Amino acid sequence: MRHERWLRAFAWAGSCALLVAFSMWSGGAAIPNAPAAPPAASSRVVSSTIASAKTGATYPLEIYLPASYDGGSAAYPVIYALDGDAVFNPPGTRFANFRAILEARRTQAILVGIGGSARRGRDYLLPGALAYHDFLALELVPFIEARYRADARRRMLTGLSLSGSMAGIALFLEGAADQLTFSHFLSFEGSFGVQADRHRALEEKMHDALGGKPLPATLFLTRCGNPAECNFEPVDGMYKRLLARSYRGLVTTETTYSTTHIGTDVPSFTDAIAKLLP
Repeated sequence: MRHERWLRAFAWAGSCALLVAFSMWSGGAAIPNAPAAPPAASSRVVSSTIASAKTGATYPLEIYLPASYDGGSAAYPVIYALDGDAVFNPPGTRFANFRAILEARRTQAILVGIGGSARRGRDYLLPGALAYHDFLALELVPFIEARYRADARRRMLTGLSLSGSMAGIALFLEGAADQLTFSHFLSFEGSFGVQADRHRALEEKMHDALGGKPLPATLFLTRCGNPAECNFEPVDGMYKRLLARSYRGLVTTETTYSTTHIGTDVPSFTDAIAKLLP
């Protein structure tokens, strides 16, 4: 009897110990072999380069893919940012500033920052702009669309100052050829006063080549409000010139900001993206 009572007491003590251990384990630690929660999707940036046979230069690229990109199969609009490596509004580059805007707005778009801003005096001015546009249309866009799920119907080109007038040159060249590579041209504080006669000649050529045919594109023109330091008059002059043409299908807007010349870039991009990719 004494031996049986000892066994029962030992069994009861062991059971209590197991219950206490189980209670402590189940209350604070993870269940062994439980599947881990999948990591939250995040955006990413791919760095690359592209060598151009059209300009003879190699351009660094930064390609931003939104968080939703890797988990789906949808095609995305693509924003091509000229001067992507330029630090116009410190501390970030133009690409970094635009990426932050897209992420803050959760905009579902691919952003391509095109480097090589050291060549801006050659690539964005005529006649070098002709070869540079060939690079954009015939080399860069196919390069991106062969590697990423891009929506070919929604390609956007954006530039500031000299690259802003380059966005206008791109529109004039593509309109004259009746073959649009880009659907939206975002020209911020464009330097249309530089080589003004050549810009007007390109626009005239486009007008004559179209001969009343539609031009299904959007042109965002922005400027800062200080005529002494900004491209205030040249931008407005181009805006009025295009309005007077009454191009069928071309949507042209002009917005003025109370900023500096380069300070116009960030609010211009923010507002354009809010309208185009709400």
